[in-house]
Amino acid sequence: MRKSAQYSFFVVLLSAGIIAFSRYSDLTSWEDPVQQWAQVTFSHKFHTEEAEAECSDCHAAAETSTLAQDFLLPVEETCAECHEVEDESECSTCHAEDSVREAFRSPQREVIFNHQQHLVRELECATCHQGVEMSEEPSTAYLPVMADCISCHEDQGQNTACETCHSHVETRQPVSHVELDWIKEHKRLVRVDTPANDCSSCHTDNDCQSCHATAEVMFTLSDLKRPLSENRINAFTGKGLVKQRVHDLNYVFTHGLDFRSKRSDCVSCHDQQQFCSSCHDQNQDSGFLRPQPMSHLGEDFTRLGVGSGGGRHAELARRDIASCAVCHDTRGQDPECVLCHVDRLPGLGNDPKTHVGGFLSTRENGWHDDPGALCYSCHTNTRTAGIGFCGYCHGIK
Repeated sequence: MRKSAQYSFFVVLLSAGIIAFSRYSDLTSWEDPVQQWAQVTFSHKFHTEEAEAECSDCHAAAETSTLAQDFLLPVEETCAECHEVEDESECSTCHAEDSVREAFRSPQREVIFNHQQHLVRELECATCHQGVEMSEEPSTAYLPVMADCISCHEDQGQNTACETCHSHVETRQPVSHVELDWIKEHKRLVRVDTPANDCSSCHTDNDCQSCHATAEVMFTLSDLKRPLSENRINAFTGKGLVKQRVHDLNYVFTHGLDFRSKRSDCVSCHDQQQFCSSCHDQNQDSGFLRPQPMSHLGEDFTRLGVGSGGGRHAELARRDIASCAVCHDTRGQDPECVLCHVDRLPGLGNDPKTHVGGFLSTRENGWHDDPGALCYSCHTNTRTAGIGFCGYCHGIK
């Protein structure tokens, strides 16, 4: 039984490792039609070692190419310049599948690249296509990754700005960065030590400061990829890499609640006059007088009267009363709530209903023992049987 459990654990662990590696190992790969290339049998190794062919013999168009999406692969006529076709009915020498006869598509690339400009500077093909001379099957593994380009540009004193090589820079980012759990899971990518996952291709460690704070991250020239041990507690400072993002993503909509009750916490970091006035200016919010959520504009938002159900606002309040309190003071300073939620007539069932059926039998919320119970945000503790809130259940003695 123990062996079975250990085996199951190993399988789960291995599966998780495979998924993590496949998810985070190569996020900047080229999306060229490799499967289509595989329809032709070709070995770079044979042509460079045995036939002593030069790159320009097959890729002559590269010398005048100015676009990354230019078609630079040899066509049948190019191959025929060296290979004699002895039997036109025998195609398997070059074609892996006799039934497939389709022209290769041009690659779809957003990268800005000029082969001609690089070749004029006498750059060798192997500088960017490392190891291609030993390849025996089609692959994008021999195309340069961003780290290769940046390394060379820095050595040569060339521009390394994103727009030098990428179009649509304002929306350009790896697929992984748009995943919902990216903020939580990006740590796994940083720890995968492959050139394609070099965060420093786009980021400096100053970018880390927006969410993390620690003395070890302050130097912009240091390497972003670091041993796992550096992320643990520092023996001298007693601090490790800590989250600095204090507020959740919806905090702009709920911060009013904290401001009322924890104002001193807010001013620990924010200057009330300057920071708050960027949105709240002259008793207005972001330029709009008394802004309100879209839910408040619907015709069904408020329904009045006993048995009406209260409408949409009642549903939202039951779901999250704290969000209401961001703008409305439930204790009466803001009269919005108490216009309807007030004991006009003594006894149960005479005023608009607030709680769901059976509320009293399911939870008490501590109103008997706790003067600060949530109930007293709306109800008045009369401490007298038969009167007001206490009179709902306790008759006159």
